[in-house]
Amino acid sequence: MTNLTGQVVIKGWDRAQVHALATTSSPRVEVDTEALPATGRAEKIHFDTHVLDPLVTGKDQSADYSLELPFGASLEIRNRQGSVQIENLQGEASVESVGGSIFVRDITGHLSVRSVGGDIEIIRPSGRVEASTITGNLHFVSPSGSQLRGNTTSGKIIFEGDLLSVGNYELSSYSGDIDVVCPPSASFELNAKTVRGKLDNRLALTPKRHSPLPFSGNSLLGTHNAGTATVELSSFSGTIRIRQQQP
Repeated sequence: MTNLTGQVVIKGWDRAQVHALATTSSPRVEVDTEALPATGRAEKIHFDTHVLDPLVTGKDQSADYSLELPFGASLEIRNRQGSVQIENLQGEASVESVGGSIFVRDITGHLSVRSVGGDIEIIRPSGRVEASTITGNLHFVSPSGSQLRGNTTSGKIIFEGDLLSVGNYELSSYSGDIDVVCPPSASFELNAKTVRGKLDNRLALTPKRHSPLPFSGNSLLGTHNAGTATVELSSFSGTIRIRQQQP
């Protein structure tokens, strides 16, 4: 799907068909779809928003989409200035936006999410996650996949939830803060670094005696419980906080 601005809402359902509703804000905006086969199943469906009048600006360029897809469907969405909401899918999803927010909940496939200025919130993903934004914030809640990577330039990163055994978690922000909130049972090895920011650790870590490489700034190396997961946190001037999740 390619869209200029507007809201895109996608939900999975248990039917082998696609239900789509598109609403345009102006008669000078149209939605195109590729020709579908006369019989049999369509392997791919493409929705594309076109502005018929080059003088149209702002909200008059908007198109809103509401789609219901089979649980196993995969997605590729480009919504330049609009928001995207995805729920209950098992396939892969790739989402890009310039200024819009992105919300994803309960997806099991590989998830790649990018925004320039919008906030990103991802709840209960169980596949590999890659999320990045420049000025927006990142919020991860209860991920259960083995790989998660999030980075932002000036936004804040919040991670809430347990850490999967042998999981790999990488969070980085240039000037924004990073907050990691996990249960007391979480088992991980921590490598946290900030050049000009602060480190605020509220967990009982077993420190490592030697750092593998020299580092100029504040750093923290240690393990919590058995140390089965790997957590890497880095910031240039932001504060890094690690604390226990409240019951």
